[in-house]
Amino acid sequence: MEGVENENVYGKAEEYWKQASADVDGMLGGFAHLHTPDIKDSKAFIQQLKKKNLLMNMDYALDCGAGIGRVTKHLLMPLFGKVDMEDVVDELIKKSDDYIGNDARVGQKFVEGLQTFTPPEGRYDLIWIQWVSGHLTDSDFIEFFQRCKQGLRPGGCIVLKDNLAGGEKDEFDEEDHSWTRPEAKVLNLFTEAGLQMAVSKTQTGFPKGMYKVKMFALK
Repeated sequence: MEGVENENVYGKAEEYWKQASADVDGMLGGFAHLHTPDIKDSKAFIQQLKKKNLLMNMDYALDCGAGIGRVTKHLLMPLFGKVDMEDVVDELIKKSDDYIGNDARVGQKFVEGLQTFTPPEGRYDLIWIQWVSGHLTDSDFIEFFQRCKQGLRPGGCIVLKDNLAGGEKDEFDEEDHSWTRPEAKVLNLFTEAGLQMAVSKTQTGFPKGMYKVKMFALK
């Protein structure tokens, strides 16, 4: 993986997302029907974290790879007092104004790739990273999650929600220039980043034949 020229991969991935339609179908790669079960299970997972005292406060969240704000609007804003957004594509972040509307709960909007993005220190109760970590090389994945640790408030946690490869090797998508990693590899990267997996849950309600999707809460 690290043998691929990083800047080339990141540039191509950004170009792919610049071409995506600025709607829910575009954000889900043509799978708009996944939206409802996705949000439902994510909400239940956050409530589980709250019950287990893994998420102590619900004041401020960060949506990484936010796009137009699908997760921001439907998952995070109903639960948190304020939500910041991060995405590499300026056009998608701008489109979030139309998709979400003028809402005081939307905080800062960061236009930057995760490979260089540093969350503001000590700001967030929850950092939510969904369907975007596959765009990071292994070393950038580890370093990004290390920076996320510094972005948490006491009692906060990081959640990664992503596809998992069924085999033992990474799978590279030539279209969107992302990797799908096996679960064992993802867990190993968490350890290398100095994070502990507190609880995980498999997404339900998706059609058969798709990648397995899991949520991991990290402390």
